[in-house]
Amino acid sequence: MGIVDVDGLTKKYELERGAGVVVGLEDVSFTVDEGEVLGVIGKSGAGKSTLLRILRGVECFDAGRVVVDGVVLTPESSREEFSKVQRKTAIHLQRSFALWGQSILHNVMRKVCSARTGLEDLPEHPADFEEVKAEAMEIVELVGLKEKYNYYYNILSGGEKQRVLLARQLAFKPRVLLLDEPATMSDPITRRDILETIKRVHEKLNLTIILVSHMPEVHEYLADRLIMLEKGRLTHEGQTSKVLKHFTQQIAEPVPLEPVTPGREKILRLKNVWKKYRLYTSNKLIQTIEMKNINLAIPRGVIMGMIGPTAKGKTVLIRLLSGIERPDQGEVLVNVGGEFVDIAKYGRKSIIARQKIEVMHQEFGLMHNETVVDQFSYRLGLKSIETVERALERAEELGITDLKMDILYRLADLPEDEAKALLKKMGLSPDILYEIFPRFPESETRKIAKPVLNALDLPEEILDRHTYELSCGEEVRVSIALHMVSKPEILLLDEPFGDLDPISLRTVLNSIKNLNKKFKTTIIVVSHQLDAVEEISHEAVFIEAGITRWGEPKEVCNVFLERMREREAIPEEREIESA
Repeated sequence: MGIVDVDGLTKKYELERGAGVVVGLEDVSFTVDEGEVLGVIGKSGAGKSTLLRILRGVECFDAGRVVVDGVVLTPESSREEFSKVQRKTAIHLQRSFALWGQSILHNVMRKVCSARTGLEDLPEHPADFEEVKAEAMEIVELVGLKEKYNYYYNILSGGEKQRVLLARQLAFKPRVLLLDEPATMSDPITRRDILETIKRVHEKLNLTIILVSHMPEVHEYLADRLIMLEKGRLTHEGQTSKVLKHFTQQIAEPVPLEPVTPGREKILRLKNVWKKYRLYTSNKLIQTIEMKNINLAIPRGVIMGMIGPTAKGKTVLIRLLSGIERPDQGEVLVNVGGEFVDIAKYGRKSIIARQKIEVMHQEFGLMHNETVVDQFSYRLGLKSIETVERALERAEELGITDLKMDILYRLADLPEDEAKALLKKMGLSPDILYEIFPRFPESETRKIAKPVLNALDLPEEILDRHTYELSCGEEVRVSIALHMVSKPEILLLDEPFGDLDPISLRTVLNSIKNLNKKFKTTIIVVSHQLDAVEEISHEAVFIEAGITRWGEPKEVCNVFLERMREREAIPEEREIESA
C-alpha cells in the first residue's frame, strides 16, 4: 500500500428536477507511492476534480475506500476522519485566485498562521510576527518569488499568482499535495516557469503530488506515471507517453474557418485612444502602464485574436472595446446602422450601441445556484432590443437620467463582484438592475436559445441544469451561449480557453467558428494559447502597452514568442515610481 490508496471509489450526483443521475466516478482504483508524482488526465467532466475533492477530504462518496497516509475513509466515515485527511493534504484549485490584497509575503504569512491556529490573522506580538515572517520567506524563496516578496497581488502575472497559491498551500506542510490545473491561463514561457517551480518543490521536499491537468506537456514534464479518466472510469494507467497517446487520439478534426473577403465594412474602431493605468506593488511602489495612440479598425464578421504578455493591456483593451472603461483620450466607435457612435461618451446613443456588444470575462462566473434557462432569461432582459427600449422608458418613470442609466447599463457587463461593489459605492442595491431590466419570459427564452445551443453543439436539456452540474467544457460553451443569446453583432471573449483539455478545446474552437459562420458575429478573442489563436483567427494583434504588431495570426504569434525569448535573455525593466 502506498501513501494514497483508492479502491472501488464511486461517486454519483442526482440532478435536480428529476433530471437523472450523473456519474462522477465509478469503481476507480489506484495507488500512489510516497514521493511519487501521479498525473491524472481526462477531458472536461471525466471526474478529475471530483477525485481531487474526495482525496482532499471535502467530498463524500457512495462506495469504495480511500486511504491517505494511514487515514481510512469510507462512505460511513465520520466528519472527524474527513478532517484528518484535510490536515494531511493541501489543494491548489483551478482559476482560484482568492488572495489577500496585500504583498506576496503577507499572503504566505497568513497561511502560515492558519496552519498554526486555524485563522489567517497575523500575530500582534513582534517576536511571533518575525517567526512567522521567517518561515513564510523560506517558502516564498522556494517558489522563486524572493525578489518580489513585497509586490502586491494585483500586479502579479497569472504565473506569479499560481506560485503564490502554491506557496500558501506549502505553508500547511502537507503529506500529499493536490494540484488542479496549476498552469492554466499562462503563456508558454510562464507555463514553463510554473512547471519548473513545481519540480523544484517536489525534489526539495520529496512531496507526494497528485496532479490534474488537461495539458499533455504538463504531464510529460512532471508526472512519473499517468492515469486517464473517461466518464468517471479509469480507462488507462501506466507510462506517461503511452497514456497520452490514448488521450490525444480522441481530438476531433478542426472545422474550416469561414473565409472573409477584403474591404469589409468596419464595425468597430479605436481612434487615437490613450489609456494610462497603475498597478500597485506595495504601499511605496507603483507600476505605470501607458497605452498610447491606439488606432484599430475591425471589419464586420471577422474573428480577431489578441495576444501579449500578462498585465500589458489586453484585458484593459477588451474593457475599452466593450465600453466598461473609458479612454483618457480618443474615441471608441461602434457602427450602428452606418453611423459610428462613440461609446466612450455617456448617453442614450451609447446605450443603444452597447446593446450590440457582449463581453465574457476571464472570471465568467455563471450563477452557481440558478438554472441555465434562468440565466439566459436575465441576459435577454438586459440585452435584447425590445427590453433595452422598455428599460429606457422605465428609467424615465423612475426619474433616472440617461447618464445614470448608461452607467447602470455598463455595470451590468462587469463581473458580478465588481458590479456589486460599484453599485454599493453608488448607494444602490443590485436589485435595481432587475427592476429596470426584468427577466425575459421563460418560454420565449427557450425558443431564442435553441439555435445558439445547436451552433455550440449543446443539448436543449442543458437549459434545465445548474452551473454546478456542468463540466468545465460545457460551462465555457454555456457561458458563450449566454452572451450570444441576444444575438450581439460583437462578441468579446477574454481568456475563454484556460481550463479546457485538448479534446474540449477543439470542440469550443469549432463551436466559435460555427457561431461566426452562422450568425456572422464579429468575435474578438484574448488568449495565451497561441495554437488556438492561430487556428481560430482571421487576423491577430500583439498587445504590449499598445498594438505592437497586427496581421496574419501565425506571423503575429511568432513575433510574440520571439519577444518573450528576448525578455528571458534581458530581464524586463519595470517602470517603477514612488507613490
